[in-house]
Amino acid sequence: MTPPRFDWLAPHYARVEAVTFGGLLQWCRTALLPDVADARRVLILGEGDGRFLAAFLAANRVASVHVVDASAAMVALARRRVAADGRVRWHVADARRLDWPAAAYDLIVTNFWLDCFPAAELARLVPRLAGALEPSGRWLVGDFAVPPGTWVRRAAARGALAGMYAAFRLTTRIPAGRLADPAPALRAAGLDVVRAERRLGGFLAATLWRRA
Repeated sequence: MTPPRFDWLAPHYARVEAVTFGGLLQWCRTALLPDVADARRVLILGEGDGRFLAAFLAANRVASVHVVDASAAMVALARRRVAADGRVRWHVADARRLDWPAAAYDLIVTNFWLDCFPAAELARLVPRLAGALEPSGRWLVGDFAVPPGTWVRRAAARGALAGMYAAFRLTTRIPAGRLADPAPALRAAGLDVVRAERRLGGFLAATLWRRA
């Protein structure tokens, strides 16, 4: 179980993102921030360079945040971005290898992180993470999606995703070879959708789930 290798990409990631998607991925990360402004104990998995974290800390002045990312270089960028905010605890680790305490968080955030794993791995990982949510806890997911609609739209999305996955598997060694829908694993873990927003015809989806 080797974690993806994002260290080399970290210094360039924001620039690559801006060239390919403009501000749309950051929209996807932050679209539902107002819906989680009352969170108090937050786990962020695969935060990356800290842009979501900075926006979250600005919107929520009281939450304590646990950031787990397998890339030391990404964590270093995120730490610099939020300076010395004492509400954040940092952990450079592969989240799949960690033991999660029961009911420790009221919010989990996974922006462009679940897409790194194949469906079989999501089926194992998501229930373990869901167990770390308190009974009414929420899970915020910002990610790519194969949109509903015509076969042309779906085929275009699948073509774009195929190119992206080929590039990321080659350069970062992510485990997934294609996008796996996390919804079945989340529903099986006892979560339901409470709000969703989409852009690019549904290619980008921000979804808030809650434990039923």
